[in-house]
Amino acid sequence: MHRWLRILVPHLLIIALLAGHASGQERQIIAFGDFFPEIELQAPKEAGARDYLGISEADFFTPSQVKADLLLVELLNVHCPHCQMQAPSYNELFKLLEANPETRGRIKMLAIAVGNLPGEVKAFKAGYQVNFPIIADSRFAAHRALGGSSTPFSIYLRQDLPGRPGVVAGTHHGLNTHYQNLFEELRSLASEEVAELRSQGMAAQKVSKAIEPLFTNKELELRVRKALIRAGGMIVDFSKVELRSGRRVYSALMERGQTRQRLFAEVTSRMSVCDICHDVHFIYVFDASGQVVGFEPLQLTKYGNVNWNAKEVSKMRERVVGKYLTAPPPFDPRVDAVTSATMTSAIIFDSLSLGEDLLQELRAKGLM
Repeated sequence: MHRWLRILVPHLLIIALLAGHASGQERQIIAFGDFFPEIELQAPKEAGARDYLGISEADFFTPSQVKADLLLVELLNVHCPHCQMQAPSYNELFKLLEANPETRGRIKMLAIAVGNLPGEVKAFKAGYQVNFPIIADSRFAAHRALGGSSTPFSIYLRQDLPGRPGVVAGTHHGLNTHYQNLFEELRSLASEEVAELRSQGMAAQKVSKAIEPLFTNKELELRVRKALIRAGGMIVDFSKVELRSGRRVYSALMERGQTRQRLFAEVTSRMSVCDICHDVHFIYVFDASGQVVGFEPLQLTKYGNVNWNAKEVSKMRERVVGKYLTAPPPFDPRVDAVTSATMTSAIIFDSLSLGEDLLQELRAKGLM
């Protein structure tokens, strides 16, 4: 089980936590009729937010513990333009829900800030005057458990009994400013039977998404070779490693002077957190100890989907080279982020934080 995520209901079918690393690999985003995973979430520190959700004084809670008939779970990122544009409308939705005796206490709202730190969440709530709870998902754990959709993504969760996972009664991907229509939809869904929603959802067609490859296999291999040469000298032996996880990893015996060493390179492809941003593609090179020794961009963009320049790539290279996959540093946007590319920078750090799982796979194959 992934070290940053505890799923508390063993019979749930959860999307693979490493989905999205292999280019073209499909993954299913949580959808209508699915059980909502009992993810352990960090409880808000504010007493008012705890009272609103109806949760205990414990440090963590699960979605089924929220006292409501229907829970709107919004996945957002504080740097996402559409999430920022949606904030005023969701503020109005919250006011409508709280002002109406029929919906107050029955329908509640909870946002999960994907890849954001608590300080970023606090600034976002203050800047956009958000009164419903927002929880930081700094290490993308909840995001991965829900299938990794881009933001904003809203899930309408019909609650069951405490301790039993609720069922997704509907979703909305992308910007939604029609808060009055959404209010009426939520009011209707709050009275739907959980079993009926589950039955209808099981019969519905599921949508899978995949990251489109940037290069042919031959072109990609050439770029991997260049990354390895830049990091470790001359290639003596080179091969692709077949892994059960599907992660795209290459192994090479490198020679520099009289010294030879084995290096590895992973091609990482991740869907963007923001719904209007390009996906993230890069190569990182590491040695048998798990130390990162090289970093090369394939597609890294900032605000406006502008490609990173050489100086920005150099900054990220300085931030990650020399670090160890066995002890990945936490992402600090104040010092680690490329200007106007905070989301992309966070994804890079998060990808490296999954490196220990990769090292275990390589060890199991006797390569380390």
